[in-house]
Amino acid sequence: MSEGPVIAVRFGLFAIEGLLFGVPLFGLYALRAPQRGQIPFRAWLIPLSLCAAGLNIVGFALLLASMSGTSIDGLDLELARLILLNTRVGWAFALRLAATMLALCLVLLAPVRRTDTMASAAALSGIALASLAWNGHGVATEGALAWPHLLADIVHLLAAGAWIGAIACFFFIVGRPTASLVDLAVAQRSLSGFGIVGSIIVALLIATGLVNGMAVLGAQPFSPPSGSTYMVLMGGKLALFGLMLALAALHRFRLVPLRSSVLPASRTALGRIKATMAVEFAAAVLVLGQVAWLGILEPGW
Repeated sequence: MSEGPVIAVRFGLFAIEGLLFGVPLFGLYALRAPQRGQIPFRAWLIPLSLCAAGLNIVGFALLLASMSGTSIDGLDLELARLILLNTRVGWAFALRLAATMLALCLVLLAPVRRTDTMASAAALSGIALASLAWNGHGVATEGALAWPHLLADIVHLLAAGAWIGAIACFFFIVGRPTASLVDLAVAQRSLSGFGIVGSIIVALLIATGLVNGMAVLGAQPFSPPSGSTYMVLMGGKLALFGLMLALAALHRFRLVPLRSSVLPASRTALGRIKATMAVEFAAAVLVLGQVAWLGILEPGW
C-alpha cells in the first residue's frame, strides 16, 4: 500500500487534534472572558471535531489494510475486532475517537466561551492528542527508556498542540482583512498572557525532543555525513523549529507595539505582524508534515 495516504492522514490528525487542544487552551490562559468573542470557538471546534473523527476512522482502516495486506475496501472485520480489543494501538484509537466525540458533544451542548466548557474541551482533546503517541516511535523503545520515551512523546505532542493552537489564534486575530489596531491591542494583551506559557512550551519541546532523540538515535552508530531520509527530515524540522522560535521572539519583543503605544501605532506595524505570522503558520504546517512522514520511517543516521 502507498505511504502517501498514511502520511496524509497522520498529518491531518496531528494538525486537527493539535488545534482541538490548543485553541480552547489559548482561550483559557490568553484571553479574558470579554475577549473570547475574538475567536469563533464553536465555528472552529465543531468542524474540526468532525474531521478528526473521520480521519481517525480512515487511519484505523488504513492500519487494518496494511496489516492484512489488502485494500481499504476489503477489510477483515474479525481482524478489526482483534486489534481493537487486544492491542495498544487499538485501545488508543478507541480512546481517541471517544474523547473527540465527547468534546464535540460538549461544544454542541454547552456555552463554549465559558471557562469550564473550554477547560473540559481542552482536557478531552488533550487525551485524544496524547493517544497519538501510540501511533509512532514512542512505543517502539524497549528497556529502561521505554516509559520515559513514551511520556516524553506525550508531553511533546501536548506542547506542540498548545503552540499550534496559539499560532492559529494569533494569526486569526491579526491576519483577518478587517483586522484593526483594536485587534492589535487584543493581540498584545494575549501575547502578555502567552509569555510565561510560551516559555514553558518551548522548554518542554526542547527537553522532550532531546529525550526522544536520545531514545530513538542514541544507541545507533553515527554514519555517512549525507544522512538518511530520516535525518534529512529531522534536520529540516529542527531548522523550521528554530525559525518559529525566532519569529515568536520577534512578535513578542519587537513587532507588537508596547501597550502605551498600541492605538496610535501605524498600520505598517500591523502589516508586518500579519506577514511574519503567516510565515510562522506556514512553518508550523511544514513541521507537522515532516513529523507525519518521520513517524513511518525507520529511524537511523
